[in-house]
Amino acid sequence: MPDLDFLRSLSLFQGLSDEELARIAAIARERHYRKGTILFNEGDPGEAIYFIKKGRVRVSRLAANGQEQVLRVWGPGHEVGLVVLADKAPYPATAQVTEDSVLIAFRVDDLVQLLPESRTLAANAFCLVGRRLRLARDTAHELAVHNTHGRLAALLLRMKAEQGSDVINLGMTHQEIAGMIGTSRETVTRVLGDFRRTGCIAVQGESVVIRDERKLREWMGES
Repeated sequence: MPDLDFLRSLSLFQGLSDEELARIAAIARERHYRKGTILFNEGDPGEAIYFIKKGRVRVSRLAANGQEQVLRVWGPGHEVGLVVLADKAPYPATAQVTEDSVLIAFRVDDLVQLLPESRTLAANAFCLVGRRLRLARDTAHELAVHNTHGRLAALLLRMKAEQGSDVINLGMTHQEIAGMIGTSRETVTRVLGDFRRTGCIAVQGESVVIRDERKLREWMGES
């Protein structure tokens, strides 16, 4: 059984009473996965939801041209597959563990049974599913209207908002970023270099520091 402190830190379970949280813990299963493990494939039955305790999971789907499009690489504290909680439809994407990871798994049917009994849990689920749908919509919009510089700038600013800091922990390789914005690894490296030379960002190890948000937005065509 996973520890209650970790469950309490997850957005889906915030605000639950100790009694409600204990019921959540009773249906949770902690699982260890090796790098490269496929959690589920696009089109598989939506049977489980995963929360990352340690490690990373890449979510992707096949584009119309048959190429893989990376939707997101999630790290600790994030959920994977939550959208199936809304209708138990097949998974809309593929999820693969990209490093040895520890995940907390829930059967969708088990969570659905608890929703009518907890207004807080139901409200949290509704908000999180809506947030994921908005993310998918915004990502599609950015791919359609921005050039490569604009798409990468938009991604960095979205991650800044999510992490609540000017110092962004990327948690992704340049190849994975390239898959998210529809370009090549070499182009990602070049564009990041352009951002650095113009004073938009600084790079500190695996982190990116937003130095000038206004300049970064100019790459997106915003004044």
